[in-house]
Amino acid sequence: MPRGFHRGLRDFDDIRPRRLLDWRDEDGRCVLLRPRLGSARLARWVSRFGGDPHYRIRLDDVGSLVWRGCDGQTSLTEIVGRMRERFGDRVEPADERLVRFIRQLLKGRMIALAPAENPPAPSDA
Repeated sequence: MPRGFHRGLRDFDDIRPRRLLDWRDEDGRCVLLRPRLGSARLARWVSRFGGDPHYRIRLDDVGSLVWRGCDGQTSLTEIVGRMRERFGDRVEPADERLVRFIRQLLKGRMIALAPAENPPAPSDA
């Protein structure tokens, strides 16, 4: 995780989470598909024998909103703004809640963090 990840909203502008797992939308909520056997190729092979090749991780409405924002383009600032707009006080403190959830996703290797594509140029001052 980037150093100073939660020092301030500036960090939120610079970080764009990217999904590493396949997922499905079921009744407006996201269901993450984590391969049971570690690799997608092996999971497809197992599925030929009738077994489900994935663990299914069902997210709630807040988690689903965050997951959809983890497209590699949307910053954490934008995601936390969407959380506040849609859920209001229910998600406050939204920035802290987002950080906890992002850390869980990172720990589970479900997302990766990408810095902004065009970071500001260093000043010569």
